[in-house]
Amino acid sequence: MKTENHTAVSEFVFEGFSSFHEHQLTLFVVFLSLYVLTLAGNIIIVIIISLDRHLHTPMYFFLSMLSASETMYTLVIIPKMLFDLMGPNKPISLAGCATQMFFFITLAINNCFLLTAMGYDRYVAICNPLRYTIIMNKKVCIQLVWGACIIGLIVAMIQVLSVFRILPPMPRLNFTAITEFTFEGFSIFGWRHRLVLFVFFLLLYLLTLASNAVILTVIRLNRPLHTPMYFFLSVLSLSETCYTVAIIPRMLSSLLIPQKAISLPECATQLFFYLTFGVNNCFLLTAMGYDRYVAICNPLRYTVIMGKRACVYLASGSWSIGLSTAIIQVSSVFSLPFCHVNIISHFFCDIRPLMKIACADTTIKEFITLLISLCVLVLPMVLIFISYVFIVTTILKIASAEGRKKAFATCASHLTVVIVHYGCTSFIYLKPKSQNSLQDRLISVTYTVITPLLNPVVYSLRNKEVKDALLRALGRKSLS
Repeated sequence: MKTENHTAVSEFVFEGFSSFHEHQLTLFVVFLSLYVLTLAGNIIIVIIISLDRHLHTPMYFFLSMLSASETMYTLVIIPKMLFDLMGPNKPISLAGCATQMFFFITLAINNCFLLTAMGYDRYVAICNPLRYTIIMNKKVCIQLVWGACIIGLIVAMIQVLSVFRILPPMPRLNFTAITEFTFEGFSIFGWRHRLVLFVFFLLLYLLTLASNAVILTVIRLNRPLHTPMYFFLSVLSLSETCYTVAIIPRMLSSLLIPQKAISLPECATQLFFYLTFGVNNCFLLTAMGYDRYVAICNPLRYTVIMGKRACVYLASGSWSIGLSTAIIQVSSVFSLPFCHVNIISHFFCDIRPLMKIACADTTIKEFITLLISLCVLVLPMVLIFISYVFIVTTILKIASAEGRKKAFATCASHLTVVIVHYGCTSFIYLKPKSQNSLQDRLISVTYTVITPLLNPVVYSLRNKEVKDALLRALGRKSLS
């Protein structure tokens, strides 16, 4: 731990071409001419492609997107460069520099992946010409463009958050850096109570691991269960297993040895995996809700809509969102300085308890966390709610009572897990700051210890197909 003096800088000056005093005007004219030509050329390409219906093909669609992206890319950099050539030593604020870097990286990465998409388009056109219009349809082209844009945005956010610490100026700030933390956990309880909690949580943890392993094995070995619904269930079971492994072993260790420290990198790693798998679970539950919606509201096209590729895309999308959220949040939280206090009022490394002990203003970062929480909690909840509105409406139209009962039964397991998972998680992350950290910890136990066990238990006890598969595996007659 070191004590250092820090003087914050709030603006920068570009060195640029200031060493070329005599040639700056020449450079200005050359760069301005190139800039005007670039703008004019790209605008002409975009207009021609949009007006000529013969050019409404994937190849020219990607070209128009690239032209638009390149135009914005030059707008981010060249005007400031030209301005500096005419008047050197013009400062740029910290916020202005961060903004320029954000758009520069976003558009540059976007251009790289648009060029990759254009290469794939040429590959399909030449190597698979008969299926070109099917493979490179409008939907696929839009998905490729959006994918390039999203990758650019994610990389830009990670890099900007990593390089710029979004903090107010801190002139001559003296602080003693902290390199390790201690969890408060359940240390307020006596040894006997902690031992009871240890045994209880250990049993739940072992049951979670065993039941998720059973679910995965049963689904893997039974071909009748090789359907989208059970594919998502197996992915969710795997994710829930990794989620508990990231948190519970450390919690059990802290119950026995309350003062055991965790290093800064270990804390960041735990938070990273907790967020990755936690957010992944949220979007997997959303994908499962969509699967149920298609199965009940559009049964005749179910196998077409929920094909293998669609399922893999939805699962991969969930993992990607989880990873992206984790990278952004961990970069944001661990760019804060930690000093004086090293006791985390929780049993694992979570965002709010860490921000609470940071020795800097966390207002902006808390706002970023709230926005991300709204995206990864409220958005999936809204999508699931809309799915179930359509599902219930469709079920009520079924003539037979037996048919309605069967349709409701296929959704009951998913709905139970969703209510428990989102109810507890939303209470922690969407409510205002709380001084009752013990209450927060007890609620956190629900979605870190109980919910991962609830998923396989609910799906095995309430699902006839899984129960039949388990009985067959045990060599007994099925329930049917």
